[in-house]
Amino acid sequence: MTRLQLVVLKITSAALVVVLLGHFAFTRWNAARRAAVTRDQASINNARQVEPVLDQLARRIAKGSDTEPRLKNILVRHGLNVTLDVDGKKKSYP
Repeated sequence: MTRLQLVVLKITSAALVVVLLGHFAFTRWNAARRAAVTRDQASINNARQVEPVLDQLARRIAKGSDTEPRLKNILVRHGLNVTLDVDGKKKSYP
């Protein structure tokens, strides 16, 4: 093996080691990103499942807030806005 071939072999080997280490680092980073996306998707799916229940709860609280002022405070504290049909008219609750 000539000196030139040895130098080319060493440079090629070093380049392949760098590529291999880069691939390893990128794979780990990609796995971490994939796990984060999976967590976010699970959170969004959970929110989609809970949304109708929370909407129904807000409506019940709004109905009761006419007679109980503490229920109105719950709506205000959590920033819930509900519009209900009361006697054929739309009424908004804060």
